[in-house]
Amino acid sequence: MKPIQLVICDIDNTLVPKHHNVSARTHTCISQLKKKGIGFGLASGRSIDQLHILEEMWNIQCEILIGLNGSEIYDGIAGTTETLYSMEPEWIRQCLEIMAPFPCNPTLGRNGVAYVRSLDQNVSSSAAFVKNKVLPHVVKDDSEFWQQPAAKIGFRVRAEDMEAIEKRVAEYPMSGFVGFKTENTMFEFCNAKASKGALLLKFCQNHHIDTESVWAFGDMTNDISILQAAGVGVCMLNGSEDTKAAADLITEKSVEDEGWADFVEKHILAKLD
Repeated sequence: MKPIQLVICDIDNTLVPKHHNVSARTHTCISQLKKKGIGFGLASGRSIDQLHILEEMWNIQCEILIGLNGSEIYDGIAGTTETLYSMEPEWIRQCLEIMAPFPCNPTLGRNGVAYVRSLDQNVSSSAAFVKNKVLPHVVKDDSEFWQQPAAKIGFRVRAEDMEAIEKRVAEYPMSGFVGFKTENTMFEFCNAKASKGALLLKFCQNHHIDTESVWAFGDMTNDISILQAAGVGVCMLNGSEDTKAAADLITEKSVEDEGWADFVEKHILAKLD
């Protein structure tokens, strides 16, 4: 096994079940990786600000944070944060048009405000989980979503509509932005240049890290780029079929059974002793 320099993973339904804290077992695994001189990072659809809150909540320190599905990056070694890509207002308007046939709740973060169509349970749970100090703003009209650029826009949808949504998105003539499933009930759009994998490569190049020595973990379509960029890409047992197809390995257990910690213990830490 090539010496490992960095382990990076998605959060929701990879490192932890959605809106859960890291378990003692998972925290121990992260600590043991760090003690072995292996860097640790998170790559998420959440913003860098939210990821810093999770670092504090979980008492972990990351060498790299990739936020908003590859639109921004925190370099913990250099101590810098960069926001790189955003969605143009017209693209956001087109996203609402694409999703119009489906019951959904659009969510968009801009300037510290979470714009939503309705204050449902998922919105409330997400805000509470990262201890947001700003309450979500319920729009009076959908045009509020596309008044200014934003990093991404997500849509909470019904699981039974996902196949039809993916089909409609594939047929829509998009230019400049892309859409993908990030959960079984969440579909998101972002700048086509945004990519978790591209920012991982950027970080590795800046710090002379061999990408073959990086292990990446994910579960959904938006994680495929980072699994492919890493030397070893691991998909969770509970992951989507397209992500499993893109991965080198699949965990033996799901996130609900602490599949990430189980895999790290067996396939990484055990081989370092």
